[in-house]
Amino acid sequence: MNGPMASGSPVPTRRGAPSGWLTDIALGVRLAVGGGRTLRSSLLRLTLTTVGIGLCTAMLLLLATAATALSHRVDRETARTPQNSTAAAAPLYENQQSMVYDGSEIKITYLEPLTSDAPVPPGLQGIPAPGDMVVSPALAARLSTDADLRARFSQRVAGTIAPDGLAGPKDLRAYAGATGLRSSGSGTGVSGFGGQANAAGLPALVTFFGALAVLVLVIPLLVFVASASRIAGAERERRLSALRLAGASARQVRRIGAAESLVGAATGGLLGLVAFLVARPFAAGVDLAGITVFPGDFVPAWPLVVAVFVLLPVLTVGSAWLGMRRVVVEPLGVVRVAKTARRRGWWRLLLVALGLLLLLSVKVFGTSGASEQLPFVLVGSALLMIGVPTAVPWLTELAVSRLRGGSSAWQLAIRRLQLDSGTPSRVIAGIVVVLTGVITLQVLLGSAQADQVHQREESSTTVYLQAADGPDVAARVRAQQGVRAANLEYRGGLGNGPSEWYPLVVAPCELLEREYGLPDCTDGDTFASGQVRPGQTYDFVSSEGVSAGQARFTVPATARSPGDSRRALDNVLITPGAAGSVDLSRLQASLDVQFDTADPAALQGLFVALAPLQWRATVFAAQLTTVDGTLSALYGLLYAGVLLSISLAGVSLLVMTAGQLVERRRPLAALRAAGIPHGVLQRSLLWQNAVPMVVGVVTAVAGGLGISWLLLRLIDDSMPWQVNGTFVAFVAVAALVLVLVVTAAALPILKSVTRLDALRAE
Repeated sequence: MNGPMASGSPVPTRRGAPSGWLTDIALGVRLAVGGGRTLRSSLLRLTLTTVGIGLCTAMLLLLATAATALSHRVDRETARTPQNSTAAAAPLYENQQSMVYDGSEIKITYLEPLTSDAPVPPGLQGIPAPGDMVVSPALAARLSTDADLRARFSQRVAGTIAPDGLAGPKDLRAYAGATGLRSSGSGTGVSGFGGQANAAGLPALVTFFGALAVLVLVIPLLVFVASASRIAGAERERRLSALRLAGASARQVRRIGAAESLVGAATGGLLGLVAFLVARPFAAGVDLAGITVFPGDFVPAWPLVVAVFVLLPVLTVGSAWLGMRRVVVEPLGVVRVAKTARRRGWWRLLLVALGLLLLLSVKVFGTSGASEQLPFVLVGSALLMIGVPTAVPWLTELAVSRLRGGSSAWQLAIRRLQLDSGTPSRVIAGIVVVLTGVITLQVLLGSAQADQVHQREESSTTVYLQAADGPDVAARVRAQQGVRAANLEYRGGLGNGPSEWYPLVVAPCELLEREYGLPDCTDGDTFASGQVRPGQTYDFVSSEGVSAGQARFTVPATARSPGDSRRALDNVLITPGAAGSVDLSRLQASLDVQFDTADPAALQGLFVALAPLQWRATVFAAQLTTVDGTLSALYGLLYAGVLLSISLAGVSLLVMTAGQLVERRRPLAALRAAGIPHGVLQRSLLWQNAVPMVVGVVTAVAGGLGISWLLLRLIDDSMPWQVNGTFVAFVAVAALVLVLVVTAAALPILKSVTRLDALRAE
């Protein structure tokens, strides 16, 4: 053909010529933004793609920024970590205490300098004098407005801690001056502050949870980006197929399609950047389970920003090229009048199999320890969380292929899914990733919490103190409102030589009967178990494990066996009346306090009574530590991640649904013109979204429970597999409700595209 080609057709050029590349790219950009008759539909398609990619970009930037902010927080925490001294006389001694008040943990560090050049913690200009304390701004604000909290401290507030000594703006921390730490043995020698953050020192459970949380948040975003880049994919395929028939080569079609996809990636990236800049000030002030950062920390590291803006175009173009494979190979096949080829499931199952193989690294590869297992856990979990959602389109196709009959709306929806189940399933895949990861994390957290509660003794509040303060503190605590009982317990040991040592406990009968299950205890009784021989004399050993001079103790010949005691390791149990020559001042003392649970002021009175003792009294209250702080923080992050991910999934599903409706406006308008009631089309849209979602929810629940069980066996075989059926049902129902909300939001678009003027063609 000698004449010019049709308008919009690519001009054949020499392969690889720069002008040919520029022509193809320019044509791709023109197809993306539209022109002439196609301007309105092209801009609508570009807008939907921009919104979908923009939301994911903003989320990825927020995650990257959060990672940088948490890194700065960890650096400050590491900088204030004391370096223990092994010297005989350290320049500084410290004692760390903590308390819980109104749901918040307050940490107090007592410092006793022994030299003029003693190291000073970050954020302090100097070590406070005895009786003074330097507090964080957040703690200072609470002390000035809360009289009950102020009553817990006997020190004078002498200043505030600078930001470089705080983990975050809401850090509740204090440094107080002290005396007698070294001589009491309660202090730890310190040679300096600062060190290196060591991930290997984290508990395996925390390491695994952190790795899984990153996967749960990042992988759905990548799935949503890939889905957003393929909005109106059938319409794009028809345009590119026409170019292919007009003489464009396969490479030209790929370049044109890539340029068209890059326009959406560029506008989406710009929208995401603007949304990130708007949301950044608000995100910097969010408090997630007590984890806060300074606004200056909430600045993303440039390598992460570059990674995000490089990953998005690569993922967008790759997804578009994958969707064009039928255009290049079979350009006439995009009319979609014939049944599409069945999906292959072998490679999807292969991903799951490889993930299982890597998660079984302990037995297959013989790895041990969290540091060695972490790479296998990361890659294996990633493969499973990718393999599970990729199976959703295949499973949906299998499910709908055999469905027949039903109402008109049901038949319309099923027939549409039989012809093209990939588009809605790809959107559902992102939600499936979220649900799978969330269920996995929740089961692991619940199992860890159940194991912790199971291992914790059901004991009363315990106060650890200096033995010399014992009687006075006990009397003071007994006088507090809501205190039912306060019993002193002393611990030490008996032995004859370094190879023979038996624990010794001195406590009243009330405590021994409750904690040790002793029968018929009377003051003056002694109970011996194990290899301790009644009538034998032993050297008295102090709580520090050293001989207490010439002190000796003879186990009474009348000592009885404790029977089936729950704590058989305590070999010698003595009531105060039988203590005799035991020097109680050399023992480790604790006070067992029984509260009236109906009196909320009882625990507050205990802390007020102990305030004058400062570092010489440490409170361990079981009711304050029913859930470990790390697990509480992870729970907060989990629920926040669920909320954000489900919200983003809903918006993405709405964008994808709108794209589908716009793409199918003429068939839908034809159905409406043929007399199909509008309600039938509405219900058909609901079923089109609901069927893949039901398949996805079932897959996610099965995958989440299976992955959690496998990981639990890797972490600790003895840990119980605790499934919270209520939570699993909640997230499943939330996903189904999401379909209803998205369908309801898309009804105005359905009404718009089914108008008769949508049948017009020029």
